[in-house]
Amino acid sequence: MVAYRFIPGNKQPQREVVPVPTPNPNEVLVKVLAAGVCHSDLHLLDWSDTRPFAPQAHTLGHEGAGIVVQLGSALAADPSSARRLAAGTYVAVLTTNPCEQPDCDACSRGYENVCWTWPMVGLGIDGCWAEYVAASASTVVPVPGNNPKDPRLSPGVVAVATDAVLTPWHALTRAAGLRKGQTVLILGCGGLGSNAIQIAKHALGAAVVVGSDVRLKSLELARSVGADYAVLPGELRALLAEKKLTVDVVMDLVGKQPTVDAAMELVRIGGTVLLVGLGADAVGISPLATTTRQLTVKGSFGGNCQSLAECLQMIAEGKIKPEVEGRPLYECVDVVQALAEGKIRSRVALIP
Repeated sequence: MVAYRFIPGNKQPQREVVPVPTPNPNEVLVKVLAAGVCHSDLHLLDWSDTRPFAPQAHTLGHEGAGIVVQLGSALAADPSSARRLAAGTYVAVLTTNPCEQPDCDACSRGYENVCWTWPMVGLGIDGCWAEYVAASASTVVPVPGNNPKDPRLSPGVVAVATDAVLTPWHALTRAAGLRKGQTVLILGCGGLGSNAIQIAKHALGAAVVVGSDVRLKSLELARSVGADYAVLPGELRALLAEKKLTVDVVMDLVGKQPTVDAAMELVRIGGTVLLVGLGADAVGISPLATTTRQLTVKGSFGGNCQSLAECLQMIAEGKIKPEVEGRPLYECVDVVQALAEGKIRSRVALIP
């Protein structure tokens, strides 16, 4: 099969012909119908020759959707797994790859999304930029309705949901505990940000959602998906004053010093700053501002299977409508380059 792979030292995905994988006892073999492209892929490739995130070659693609075609021997022998993941089941493939062991400090306390016992799918072990992927049962979630032709839950939508919807969903529900009637500010209104706006407004019942971005097209996107207001960063302070808004939760999907500074300044006393974006290696936070305004600063990474199942249900109900552009898998290198140059507004799903 054709696969696009990370090769240490190379800054572009490398096209290779590799064998179709054989699932291990606790894995399923999935025929890939779509695989998302993400800025994390860019980071992995960009760091390849200076500080490799993953030391070994592997197939890229950490956002996947497809059809189960084979179960590993242990899953096939387990009646519950054999029913849940029977051949023909339409599934989403999760990035995070938890060990699910009872003595794991992360998994035993509900932090499966940050269990690092095993490498992540597509970011350390073989992922979904290929015709088939073998994935642990702990990373696979059945799609509601089991119908890849459902327009709300097309393979492209399901694939990008595993990151671009799951990440803001998990952050707002689990990390921030966003409540109905609160006011939310989203910094960064691209792929994740446009979904975060829909989650806050249409699924979780935020009273007011404000979006901010340096790109005018992203502000247009923010308004189109439900933001009450969408403005440039320099206009935020005046907007909040004019509309008499107090921000309960700020989600920073950029992760650079200017956005962190804005989040710390604009959130209300006792509010929550949610760090999700990974734009900078390190940022500074003022202990004085944090303590004297009694702020909560939290981080959130990805999400777990339960959160992904919730996301897919919200999409099935029409409360979240991810923007996805489908492109053939053979255009993988061009898509990665376009994303690096800022030419892609929302999300792209590669179709094998």
